[in-house]
Amino acid sequence: MPSLVPPTVLKRAASSRLQTRAYAELRRLIASGEFPAGTFLSERQLAAQLEMSKTPVHVALERLESEGFVTISAQQGIVVRGLTVEDIIDHYELREAIESYAAGRLAGRLADSQRASLEESLAQQEHALQRGDAAGLIDLDARFHLLLTSFLGNRQILATMEQLRDKIHQVIVRVTSLNARRLRESVDEHRGIAQAIVAGDAALAASRAIAHLDAGKRHVLNPQRLPA
Repeated sequence: MPSLVPPTVLKRAASSRLQTRAYAELRRLIASGEFPAGTFLSERQLAAQLEMSKTPVHVALERLESEGFVTISAQQGIVVRGLTVEDIIDHYELREAIESYAAGRLAGRLADSQRASLEESLAQQEHALQRGDAAGLIDLDARFHLLLTSFLGNRQILATMEQLRDKIHQVIVRVTSLNARRLRESVDEHRGIAQAIVAGDAALAASRAIAHLDAGKRHVLNPQRLPA
């Protein structure tokens, strides 16, 4: 039986899927550091790498430009954009507002399943740290922050944090590159935030969330490279 869906609709749906896949993969490559700041990108080479035409890659790059991940100009072409000092300050200020609110709001209110998820996250971070799995720990670090805000059940806050997901990953990678010991400190600070939340101390949970983010910001703005 022939399809009742018009060919033009099927074509648009297929094109949309390719654009979404191109966007997700390019954003991942940038956030992970596989395409570091300053990397020049070619639509043709990216299309070949992703095994698709240049059109969905072009659309994906335009979206990434609007989100601040790349710059596109007639003079330089397409370049992966690094985080400026202003970007970092804005990023941390937004997260401090959201995450301190989340930590305070959650204090003493976690369901058993949420408490179990939190402990599992901390255990995974500790195991990754013991294995020396820096890449895995950086990913778990970003997931920890998203996990806390997901517990709120506030769709607008969660959407904002999801939008920040890859910027959070980029910032953590940058902090870690400046001070490898920060990974150990970060896990300890995560546990401190979790303990305050479980204990029901809203003020302490919020202040620890702010202190944790402020420590990361200081490492980026006033780098002191230390050995692991």
